[in-house]
Amino acid sequence: MLLLLSFQTSFSQTKEILGDTTYWYKNNAELHKTLDLKDFEKSTDEFNFRFRNHGQVIEISKDSSNYSGKIINYIFHTKRSNKNEFKILSNKIDLSSKQTKEIYNIIKNSKIIDLPTDEKTENWKQGTDGITYLFEYSDKKKYWLKTYWTPTSQDSISEAVIILDLITDSLNLQETYLSFKNTLPKKGCYNSGGIVNMCYASNSLEFGYSGATKFPFGFYSSYSANYIGKSKINSGVALQYNFDNNGFHHLNLQFSKWKIFFKESNLSDFLAYNYQNRIINFQDSKNKLENHQFKYGLNLKHNIGIGLGLDYLTRGYNKIGGNLYAYKWFSKPNVSTTLTTSIFENQINYKAEIFKSFNINSKLPIHRFDFGITYENFMNYKDLYFNIRVSI
Repeated sequence: MLLLLSFQTSFSQTKEILGDTTYWYKNNAELHKTLDLKDFEKSTDEFNFRFRNHGQVIEISKDSSNYSGKIINYIFHTKRSNKNEFKILSNKIDLSSKQTKEIYNIIKNSKIIDLPTDEKTENWKQGTDGITYLFEYSDKKKYWLKTYWTPTSQDSISEAVIILDLITDSLNLQETYLSFKNTLPKKGCYNSGGIVNMCYASNSLEFGYSGATKFPFGFYSSYSANYIGKSKINSGVALQYNFDNNGFHHLNLQFSKWKIFFKESNLSDFLAYNYQNRIINFQDSKNKLENHQFKYGLNLKHNIGIGLGLDYLTRGYNKIGGNLYAYKWFSKPNVSTTLTTSIFENQINYKAEIFKSFNINSKLPIHRFDFGITYENFMNYKDLYFNIRVSI
């Protein structure tokens, strides 16, 4: 009877809990489950230690002479169209027994287990926009959770020095996390648990109707991409084709690449090649026009773009002229304007475009409609184009 009572007492014994563990487990239950973290409150190991930073967890355990540890990198991934739904992407690096033992010795020698939490540390300043480090420890009898807000801002408080020494010791955590982020798809938005989102400009596919007063039928399609998979390409292609029932047509094909030499948000560059092939009814005769445009330009502050290049006219003309380009985007009305001019000797050609965009904030794959009008005078052939485009 005495033996049974002793067994029941031992079985029902619970650990002493120190720190606000309720808040952590209530608000991070899904993350804890996804990362498959050990439950320190229930663990019977003689030593468990976990260090948590935005996007990284380092977890080590010791029981008798057995050492085990792992580094888990994680990040929250959302689509640009719906930032309320996210996925947790992660990878795990298992540490060797030797590595774990070395970290165990560092932790024991650092005396971090004996430190009070930041709220109970004299002169420890608090804030809202720094980095909060979270530490957990358990043995067979107790479990504690402690947080420390931005040790780098604590004016060399001895406790902060201990924490910083531990964080920067031997694990190359920043390099490890950067390697993990480099494996991620370059699309959507990412957050490591802080207030800052890192979003990639979405690859864009556009298609729609393109018509003109002299070419009532036609279509437009374009695709632009900053990344394909993990490869940065910063390139795009666009095709516009207009035609009628009498065998006349206008083909316009463009290839472009951007951020070649200048890659900042307020200064980037682009290179574009434009090919046009026309069979037109002009002055009661059938005319064939073909030209190749090459231009280099800059995207400047305030949504302004400028460029210049060459325009080569073939099909019997064999003329080379200059090409000028100007672009302006007006953010509030969501309107873009473009003016392109080419000059062959005394012949001035020009094309003026204006587009109005309507953004759609929904879960649908369509996120924008564009309506545009283009007027062109090319070698004295004039036409007015109408465009309706959908962007997905």
